[in-house]
Amino acid sequence: MNFRRGWREDEPEVNLIPMIDVLLVVLIFLMISTQFRQEHGMELQLPLGGGGSTSERAHEITLAANGRLQLDGKDLGSDPGATVFAQSMRALRSQGDATLVLAADARIPHGQVMAVLEALRSAGFHRLRVRTRPAGP
Repeated sequence: MNFRRGWREDEPEVNLIPMIDVLLVVLIFLMISTQFRQEHGMELQLPLGGGGSTSERAHEITLAANGRLQLDGKDLGSDPGATVFAQSMRALRSQGDATLVLAADARIPHGQVMAVLEALRSAGFHRLRVRTRPAGP
């Protein structure tokens, strides 16, 4: 007995419309989600390497483990926004275009180092070197 007489099997067809719809939704999601990413930072000019020139005069600002700031051995307190720090930076700035070296202890939180860098940038210093001092006992 042949019960399938006259019945033809339909050929399968590939419908691409649902796949295209899904891909468009994923594409729109990716385009929108990339707009939410905002980067905030500080522009740095990294050195090319090698030693610094010996003809420049460099002043050292030390950020100790206890948070105290010193300029060439002179105590400036612990707040980079204080008037003592600002007056010292203005006096140093009036001497000419000197390079500053920020020597920070390795145990200092990143936020404190960034606060000092921002205070120096606000004071008009754009030639800065950063050096990390190993954490002492």
